Amino acid sequence: METAIITAFEPFGEESINPTEAVIEHIPDMLYNTRIVKVTLPVVYNFAFDRLLPLIEEHQPKLIIQLGLALGRPRISIERVALNVNHADMADNLGNQKQYELIEPYGPDGLFTTLPLARLMDRLKEKGVPATVSNTAGGFVCNNLFYKTLHYVKAMHKSADVGFMHVPPLPKQAIGKNIASMEQSHMVNALMVVLDTMLNPVDIKKQAQKVTGAKKVR
Repeated sequence: METAIITAFEPFGEESINPTEAVIEHIPDMLYNTRIVKVTLPVVYNFAFDRLLPLIEEHQPKLIIQLGLALGRPRISIERVALNVNHADMADNLGNQKQYELIEPYGPDGLFTTLPLARLMDRLKEKGVPATVSNTAGGFVCNNLFYKTLHYVKAMHKSADVGFMHVPPLPKQAIGKNIASMEQSHMVNALMVVLDTMLNPVDIKKQAQKVTGAKKVR
């Protein structure tokens, strides 16, 4: 049986909740005959990937989707690239603050997602999900996890597609902060659209085109 892995993060900083944890709880355990493995990771540089790696090795997934919270972003952000740098003003959940530090000393400056961004954006737009493609996953633990996963998959010649999706805070997290927020249902819908696009074995549009273009039998 084929497998996909979806990751969320625990709360960090001054936040008592992380919406990504709740989002993955609403994703089914099976989709299109693909087992969905869901895991919440620690907001700690490098250790987040260390927790994910055994799952990758065990399940050999065909798809890895990672979720993170982006305070201040008004829409779902599908990340285009992970940068080879740890650089953030805030500390991770173990108090580590990193700046101007390479993630992989001999790795490329950046690694691109292997998700079909144009196709995903078309599908999200069709479903009315407020989403955009982002050109920076930041320099905190989200980017660290994204880069290390892409680097491992490429170095080990794995066939898994890897992508990262940032979500805005929930409305209750935005109270008194004057920042954008999003209802959890939109986040779940966005993730389901991504999973449907990547895992659905039937391309509905192509099938429709074939039917439309078929000759009538007399």
